[in-house]
Amino acid sequence: MATGKAAAASNAAEELLEIVPRLNRWAESSVSSSANELRLSLRQLSALTMIEDEVTTLGDVAKRLHVTPAVVTGLIDRLERRGYVRRINSTDDRRRVMLTLTESGREASKMASETLASELEASLVKLGMDDLQMINKALERLQPITTELEQR
Repeated sequence: MATGKAAAASNAAEELLEIVPRLNRWAESSVSSSANELRLSLRQLSALTMIEDEVTTLGDVAKRLHVTPAVVTGLIDRLERRGYVRRINSTDDRRRVMLTLTESGREASKMASETLASELEASLVKLGMDDLQMINKALERLQPITTELEQR
């Protein structure tokens, strides 16, 4: 039984590792070639989403995106020039810079996310109800696994 379960887990892992990069490539292409004026990279959208969801610093964003602080500095500089992000000095430690979204940053993040969700929904709606319920159940079960993996 353990071998069957291990084989199933191995197969699921391989499938996910194939699907996730393909979804990322699609999302990157879709967001960057969006018909609206946003033209964000997927990394920029990820940063906007992180900043929107929590009080964060450049270091926090770098750690979550798995890039160097120098990469995030350039990324945040571009988002700041576009008026999407503001840097705010911490009241506790002047060396610490907090990041916050501007109203236009919130709108850009929302529009880009809605565009991606709408495009994905248009493809998913072609599936049957049983398949959609199965996908939703699987995604529900993947949430704690992704949280665990992120925390490592």
